Amino acid sequence: MKKIHIILLVLVIAGIVGMSFFIKDLTTYETFASAASKKEQFVVVKVKLDKTAPVEYDQVKDPNKTVFYAFDQDGKRTKVLYNNAKPTDIERSEGIDLNGYMRDGHFECTKLQMKCPSKYKDDMQQAQKNLPTGASDQTEYKY
Repeated sequence: MKKIHIILLVLVIAGIVGMSFFIKDLTTYETFASAASKKEQFVVVKVKLDKTAPVEYDQVKDPNKTVFYAFDQDGKRTKVLYNNAKPTDIERSEGIDLNGYMRDGHFECTKLQMKCPSKYKDDMQQAQKNLPTGASDQTEYKY
């Protein structure tokens, strides 16, 4: 074998080994039902916060425990236990990605990522209110 062939073979093997480290980080979104079938397996569940139930957090009693309820993509409501402080503005989030494990009928979240509400949504009624009276779409500009 030539030296170039050996170098290429080593590079291919190194590439395969390197990619195998990242494959475990590739996850798909699960539902609470599919997460329950994957006992003790790390999953990511895309949810929306159940805003009818209060977020339970007592920073004096247990500052590293937040409990709330969430709906998954199928509409199933489940209790979520997050072993950390309550995230700021969790009630305002449009969606949450929960990373963790399904255990004993509830989801134990190790990490969460909130999807913030868009501040750039088109609100035409608000825009109309902000226009000065008599303003039109065609404005003349003098230079």
